[in-house]
Amino acid sequence: MNRAPWKSFLSFALSLSFLVALASVPAQTRASSGTAADPRIDRVENGLLPPVLVKGQKAWNILDRMKFYNIPGVSVAVFFDNKVQWAKGYGVMDNETKKPVSKKTLFVAGSISKPVAVMGALRLVQEGKLSLDANINSYLTSWKLPENALTAKKPVTLREIVSHSAGTTVHGFRGYAPGEPLPTLIDILNGVPPANSSPIVVDLEPGTKWRYSGGGLTVMQLALMDVEKKSFPEILREKVLGPIGMTSSSYEQTMTPQRLKLAASGHDASGKVIQGKRFIYPEMAAAGLWTTPTDLAKFAIEVGRAARGELDRVLSKEMAKLMVTPQIVVQGTAEMALGLFLERHSSEVYFGHGGQDVGFIASLLADRDGGYGVAIMTNSDGRAGDLINEITMSVAKEYGWRGYAPAAYDVISLDAKALAPFVGRYIVDSDTTLLVSVEGGRLMGKRTGDPAFDLLPISATEFIRTDAPVTYTFADGKGAPSGAVTTKSSRGTRTAPRAAEGFKAPADWLEEGDAVGAVEGYRTLYQKDPKDPNLAEQRLNTIGYMLLEAKKNVAALALFKLNVEFHPDSWNAYDSLADGYAQNGDKDLAIKNYEKSLALNPKNVAGAKKLEELKKK
Repeated sequence: MNRAPWKSFLSFALSLSFLVALASVPAQTRASSGTAADPRIDRVENGLLPPVLVKGQKAWNILDRMKFYNIPGVSVAVFFDNKVQWAKGYGVMDNETKKPVSKKTLFVAGSISKPVAVMGALRLVQEGKLSLDANINSYLTSWKLPENALTAKKPVTLREIVSHSAGTTVHGFRGYAPGEPLPTLIDILNGVPPANSSPIVVDLEPGTKWRYSGGGLTVMQLALMDVEKKSFPEILREKVLGPIGMTSSSYEQTMTPQRLKLAASGHDASGKVIQGKRFIYPEMAAAGLWTTPTDLAKFAIEVGRAARGELDRVLSKEMAKLMVTPQIVVQGTAEMALGLFLERHSSEVYFGHGGQDVGFIASLLADRDGGYGVAIMTNSDGRAGDLINEITMSVAKEYGWRGYAPAAYDVISLDAKALAPFVGRYIVDSDTTLLVSVEGGRLMGKRTGDPAFDLLPISATEFIRTDAPVTYTFADGKGAPSGAVTTKSSRGTRTAPRAAEGFKAPADWLEEGDAVGAVEGYRTLYQKDPKDPNLAEQRLNTIGYMLLEAKKNVAALALFKLNVEFHPDSWNAYDSLADGYAQNGDKDLAIKNYEKSLALNPKNVAGAKKLEELKKK
C-alpha cells in the first residue's frame, strides 16, 4: 500500500505560507499573562491577531486565545539580532497533572526534526563521507531503496531526498503509542508489520517534482547510520546538537527519568491527553526530535550565521548556504532548499519548517539575512496552528520584521440582495468545488474537504477570507448569478467557473457519504480524460486509505475497486484492495487480491507477509 497526502492532510507540516504578515493595529486593554520583566514580552502576549487584518481589529491575549482554541500548553522563544531575547512557557504540560509549562519543557518537534537531521547529513557531506549527488544506494549497506524503471533512468540522490524531490513515497508517520509493537527501521522502510506505514519506494521520476516525503528522510536516516556505524541519536548529538549547544535536544526515544520530568504530554483537539501521553517515533530524522523552542532558535541562528559566513561550528559557509538556497518550487512564493522551506515577503526571504506529531504542533520561522525569528511549540494537535499563527504575527509586529506587514483591509457592508448573485457552486478543478452561501447575512465559502469560512466584502464584488490571505473576486452579474470567481493568494491566481445547478464533484459526493455517487462521478471524469490528475492511482489510493482509517469500509472498498478498474496493471492497486478486504473481514477476497498483486510484483514484500499471515488464520 502506498499513501500520499490529500486535501485534509497537512501538506508540508505548517509551512511558512500559513504564517502571514500583519499591520499595526490598536491592542485591547492588556490582560497580563504573568509578570514580564521586558515590556516587549507583555506587548507580544497581548498583541495576538488574526491572519487577515481588518481596520479596527482588536488584538488578543495569549491566555485567552489558548482557552479559545483549547490548547493546554505553549512555549515560545523569540530571537533577534542573532540572540535569543526571551523564552517563556504558558499553560500546562499535562491537563491531568496541571504541571506548568516552563521554557525548559520538552516538546516533540514533529517535522522540524527534518532540517536538524539534514544539517547532520550535510556535515557528513562536508567531511567527504557522503555526496549530495551520488546514488543514495551507494551508501546504504543494511537495506537498499528498491530499484525500478524510474531509478534506472535517474538514481535517487541525497540532494533530492532532502529537497523532497526524490519521488519517494510516504508523506508522514503516525508513530507508535507506548505498548504497541515497535518495528525496526528496516521494517518501516519495507512497510512490513509491525510498521504502520506503507513501503518506501520511488513512484515519481527523481528530480522532476516536489512532493513532501518523510519516507525519503527515513532513507537518509539509515544512510547516516550505515556510513557512521552509530545510532542516529549519537550521530546527531556529535555532529549538530552538541556543537550548536542544543543541550535540551535529543533524538532518543527512550527518555531518562530527568528528561521525562520535563516532557510535555500530547493532547488531542478536545484537550484529552493522548494514549500513553506521547508516541514513539523510530522514524527519528522525520519526526523524532525532542527539544525546546530555545534550542530551535539556536538552530535557526546557526543556519543564518553559517550561511552568512559568520561561524562554522557545524557547516562551512558554502554548505550552510545550501540550506537557504532554493532547489525546487513548492507552490506560489514557497520554495524548497535543503531541509528548509523558503518564502519571500517583499525583498525578504524567510526560512523555516513546521511540525506535527500525534498530540503536538510546532513551528520555526526566521529571516534568512536578519538574524530574527520565533520558535513556538504546543502540546495539542487541534487548532494549535491557528494559535501559532497569531503568536507569530504578534512577534513580527513587535520586532518589526521586514517585508512582513501588509496594510489592513477596509470592510464594507453589503445587504442580502447584493450578496445573492454570488451564491452557488464553483468548479475549482475536476474534483474540487467552492460552495458559496449566505448565512446570517454573511457570505460564506467552503471548498471540498475543508471547513467553511467567512468572506468579508472589501468592494461590491471582492471579498477576503478571515482565516487565510486569499481574495475572492466575483464576476459582476449585475443582479444575476455571477459567472465565475477568481481567487488570488501566494499560490497564484485561479478562476473557477460557476457550476450548473445540482452539480457536485465526485469528492463532494464522498464528503456527503454517497460512495455510489462518487464512483459514478469518477467514471464520468475517466470517460472525459483518463489522464486527469484527480484520477491518478496514488490519489485514489490515498482517498481510499483515508476512508479505511475512518472505518468507512464500504466507501473505501468502492474507491479501491475503482482504482483497480482504472489501473488494472498496478500491483499497488490490488495490494490496497486486498488491505480493504482484509479490514472488512473478507479473507478470501483479500487473499485473492494479495496474490494478484504479487503476480504483478513478486518483490511486494509487505504484501507477501500479509498474505502469509492471512493464510495461517
